[in-house]
Amino acid sequence: MFQNGQRVVCIDDSFDPWVFDLYQNLPRKNSTYTVRSVKSGRSNPQFLVDDNANLSIGAADFDILILLEELTNSNDPHSSIEQELGFRSERFAPLQEDLEENREVETVGFGKEEETFPFSPDSE
Repeated sequence: MFQNGQRVVCIDDSFDPWVFDLYQNLPRKNSTYTVRSVKSGRSNPQFLVDDNANLSIGAADFDILILLEELTNSNDPHSSIEQELGFRSERFAPLQEDLEENREVETVGFGKEEETFPFSPDSE
């Protein structure tokens, strides 16, 4: 599960054609984003068209959706509540940040690393 403020990377940017009619901004594969909000919502809608050519959603899957700091979209026009269009959480993976990059390391020989420590006279 994702948390607000968490950095994520998009792993799936394949969208059905109808998505391009509803969304102004879509995530791109391998791009990083910041989670703005996590919410429940619906995905994979099944659209119905009545005799007057009015479009509605007949059914949809329950899903966990996320909103991103870097991308905003309009509210879902097929929802009875005002709710911004979000993205299925399965489209993202947590960003793996290198936590060891702050560790001071000295290369010793070929392919070996030795951690360096400040000299202390008490350690001899």
